[in-house]
Amino acid sequence: MQRRILLIPTVLLIAGVAAPQEQMRERVVRATLENGLRVVIVRDPLAPVVTIEENYLACGNETPAGFPGTAHAQEHMAFRGCAGLSADLIAEIYAQLGGDQNADTQQNITQYFVTVPAQDLEVALRLDSACMQDVQDSQEQWSEERGGIEQKVARDLSNPTYKFITRLNEDLFIGTPYLHDALGTKDSFDATTGAMLKKYFQYWYAPNNAILVIAGDIDPAATLARVKQLYGPIKQRPIPAHPEIHLPSVKADSFTLDSNLPYELVFVAFRMPGTSSPDFAATRILSDVIGSQRADLYRLIPLGKAPGTDFGLAETYPKASVSFALAAVAPGTDPAPIAAETKTILASYASTKRGQTGAISSSSYKTRS
Repeated sequence: MQRRILLIPTVLLIAGVAAPQEQMRERVVRATLENGLRVVIVRDPLAPVVTIEENYLACGNETPAGFPGTAHAQEHMAFRGCAGLSADLIAEIYAQLGGDQNADTQQNITQYFVTVPAQDLEVALRLDSACMQDVQDSQEQWSEERGGIEQKVARDLSNPTYKFITRLNEDLFIGTPYLHDALGTKDSFDATTGAMLKKYFQYWYAPNNAILVIAGDIDPAATLARVKQLYGPIKQRPIPAHPEIHLPSVKADSFTLDSNLPYELVFVAFRMPGTSSPDFAATRILSDVIGSQRADLYRLIPLGKAPGTDFGLAETYPKASVSFALAAVAPGTDPAPIAAETKTILASYASTKRGQTGAISSSSYKTRS
């Protein structure tokens, strides 16, 4: 009798855990079309909307040598017109739907995403599939778009921290695609043409180099059937080999950058494990610990040694990430003491926290901004 009493709650507990898992499997549909397009559909009835996210495995890594930012430029040009659709028509359709549309280019992926009322899923799928079929990439359109994207470059390059990260990458990632982030440069955009962007599209924007994710208040089976009808006829194309990332050894270095900030910043930076490393989860936790207000770095503030401190991940790539400690000092103050104390604090974590020595002690950089 006692065994029965103990067994019943156990069975109920197992059933309670298994049921949500079964429900989740019913809500998620995965498929690969004959043309190589990978599709993930997630039913989420929380709100009567649907989000479509088209992910191309073409990004900062795949930009041609000497032309950083090509993937970023192509992302912009996709809004300038697709197969049978002008830029004005695309904008007007989404405006009528009340849709939220945007895109971003990262180091290892380019993403296009839009959220619309669930009842308008068909319209959004037609627009997205048209842009997978073709993007116009005319020279006239690029001449109009180039000014806007160069303004983004100028804005970011006016940020002292961005300037520091740009300079830092030259040491951490020399000889690899990580040397330049996905933003691009004015010089590269000035030398880019519409024909070059069209070639980039033809190389990389193929269904067999993309992952389509659809999530929202939808019927997964019916949605997959419609995806097959709209995207299935798009022909797959040979995809060039993605560049291999071979990270060079890092040598400790220091440099100074000028800025117009009303204070000075001292950075101590490291190359850390990337997202493909089993150590990346520990890297994230370690960053949170060191950046916590309970940590030794933050104590520099109440001690009156620094008006501000921080620690976090600045860049995150599959093969590596970049983290740095930051401490602010008053203008005209010698930054050497605070830089030395910051490095001492970090070295203490390296020597006392098990399993972190190699990651922490790999390299260091400091800059006055």
